[in-house]
Parts: sequence; C-alpha cells; structure tokens
Amino acid sequence: MNSVNKTVASEEKTLTTAQQLSKLEKENKELREKLEGEGDNTGIPLDAYIEVMSLVPFKLNLSTERLGKGRQFSFSRYGEIKRILYNDLASIFENYRSFMEQGYFYILNPKVVRKHGLDDIYEKILTKEKIDNILTFDPKSAVKLYESASEAQREIIDGMLIKIVKDNEVSAVDFNVISQVSKIGGSDILKIAQEMKDLEAEPEQ
Repeated sequence: MNSVNKTVASEEKTLTTAQQLSKLEKENKELREKLEGEGDNTGIPLDAYIEVMSLVPFKLNLSTERLGKGRQFSFSRYGEIKRILYNDLASIFENYRSFMEQGYFYILNPKVVRKHGLDDIYEKILTKEKIDNILTFDPKSAVKLYESASEAQREIIDGMLIKIVKDNEVSAVDFNVISQVSKIGGSDILKIAQEMKDLEAEPEQ
C-alpha cells in the first residue's frame, strides 16, 4: 500500500472512530437525561414531592429506616397532609407496608400508586371522604362504606365513632347507623362510649 492509500485509510479509520465516539457520547447523554427525568425508572423523579395523608386519629410516625431511624415524618391528626420526597416515600413503603395496607396513611398521587402496584390494595382502603361519610352518618352510604372497609379500618372508625358519641361532637347522632355499624363490626359503640363517659365523670380518689 502506497503512502497515499495509507493516509486515506488512516483518515477513514479516524473518522469511523470519531463517529463511534460521538454516537456513544450521544447515547450516554440520552441515558443520563432519561435517568435524571425518571428517577428510579418509574417516570417519577426521585426529588418530586408526593402528598401523603394520615387516616388515623392518633399520632402517626413514619421513617425512611427501621426502628424510627433515618428521616422522620410525624402526622399529629386525622386528615393531615405532608409532602414527602418520592425517594423517601419509596423507603417508607418498604418499612411500613403493613401500615399502608391497613389504611393508616394514604398516597394522594395515583401515579405512585400505579407504579408500585398498589391498585388492588387501594381498592380496599376507604379514602378520607368515604370515612367522613360514615362519621357524619350519611344515610345513603355510611353503612355500606363501613361494611366495605377492612378490619383494620373498621377498628379505627369504631374508635372515632365512640369519641363522637361520647363527646357529643355532632348535633345529631344517627343511632340507626350506629346500631348497624355495631352489628357489622362487633363492637357495641353506644355501650363503650357510655362506659368511657361514666369513667371520666367519676371523681378522682
């Protein structure tokens, strides 16, 4: 091969190598952009804030690590909403899955629910709106909603109803709804509420 041919071959090889490097750099850039945009490949950025609601009437503590370690998130009341980074929420899923399945807290982002395969679980969990229908004795839906609730949510709702009856928190308690709910859940809500009221009324020794 003469010098001219060698030069041409060398230039073609250099061009091919440069094209390959350019293509590789482009692919790497696209991959980085994809990962940065999709977070953990779910289409949800890891730094996106996700709204989470407490569905229990007592203090609820969640953390990114077991035994309350890591980043902590405390809910002090029923219906309270906190914005939690998706990256932290993914860790909470792993550590508090039973709390989630029992309806202690509720993810207000359908996309997150879908991506984590929680659709079936969430079909069985009553939302705050539905729980409120029970607590306000909605004549059309209260009993049916209570009947559709999981055992864990029924226990939570029983406790809330007992407090409502004991403290007279609503102007008109529907005793028919209370009676039906008591039969379904197995707790005599009126009796328990009265017993608690009597205990509170007893003078201190």
